[in-house]
Amino acid sequence: MPVYLILALAVLAETIGTTALQASQQFSRLGPSVVVVIAYAVSFYLLSITLRSMPVGVVYALWSGLGIILIAT
Repeated sequence: MPVYLILALAVLAETIGTTALQASQQFSRLGPSVVVVIAYAVSFYLLSITLRSMPVGVVYALWSGLGIILIAT
């Protein structure tokens, strides 16, 4: 699987986790809280795969930029 696709999936998972974080109401609702934990775990796992073949600076720049765009959208 191409590295940029893995990074895009990581950003998507992180965006889902961030969206569910607000819906969890400070982890007082079980469903969204479970989504947060799973989404962040998947996101960081995919990010670690990406970091094996790309420099940290490039990955972080893409991660931040794409994440901001998705959250704002």
